Amino acid sequence: MEVPKPRFFSTENQLVAHLEWEAIRVICLSEQQMDMADAYPDLNRSGMKWLESFYQKATEQHHALKRRIKRKEFESLEDFYNALQPILKPKPRGKMLKDLKRRNAQKEHQREVKGEAFIDNDPLLSAAAKSAFELAEANADDAAVAKKAAELAIKFDNGNPLSDAQMSGLGEFIQNQIDKHLELDRIEAALIDDPNKNVYYMWGQIKRRCLKGDTIAWPHSTAIKYGRCSKSEVTVVMEKLMKLGAVTRLQEGKKGANSGRAAIYRREA
Repeated sequence: MEVPKPRFFSTENQLVAHLEWEAIRVICLSEQQMDMADAYPDLNRSGMKWLESFYQKATEQHHALKRRIKRKEFESLEDFYNALQPILKPKPRGKMLKDLKRRNAQKEHQREVKGEAFIDNDPLLSAAAKSAFELAEANADDAAVAKKAAELAIKFDNGNPLSDAQMSGLGEFIQNQIDKHLELDRIEAALIDDPNKNVYYMWGQIKRRCLKGDTIAWPHSTAIKYGRCSKSEVTVVMEKLMKLGAVTRLQEGKKGANSGRAAIYRREA
């Protein structure tokens, strides 16, 4: 029998390794420890170590996921990996934590100002903000904006359909985001005059996709794709953008396919 290739057995996170061990055992094998010993003979001792660490350090979030594994709620290993993502997501620290607090303060202010029109649905607002870029590129009219707002309201319905006031507010929110994308601000003279034109081009790509004051995930792979520069140039370019005050890096990226941690920047200019 061909056994699946584990993603987290070689990581330092023993809690996640144990959860993956249990998921493979329940989903892919017959729930017998002997099968796991046969499938991964070099790791059986590690499996016992991970189990011990799990019961010493696991949070309720870890235990809840393990209960779901035992109840056989996952039809495939991929379903388990999707459910694992919230655990892999790093907790905000440093600049990321400060930015989160600032955003929460802004959210509470909007709640007071908008009253019944306030929309407490972050996934919906995030999708609406992203859609504004495409709508701006397409030079969308009012009808197209209203149609997109209606589509998103249905797609991201969290069990509480939007009221008429909230739908109106959603349309205004999207239009405001579009207007910001269409603003023709002049880039700082320092960016224009910099001899490394990759700096200006990278800034243009970030500016198209991220509004002033917003954050954007910008890992090396994305920077290479849109900045059209080599991997070695990305670090130099991003360091220059930060030095000039165009962006602030709130979170360092971490290498690895399963780290779940991309570099995050806030656009300042």
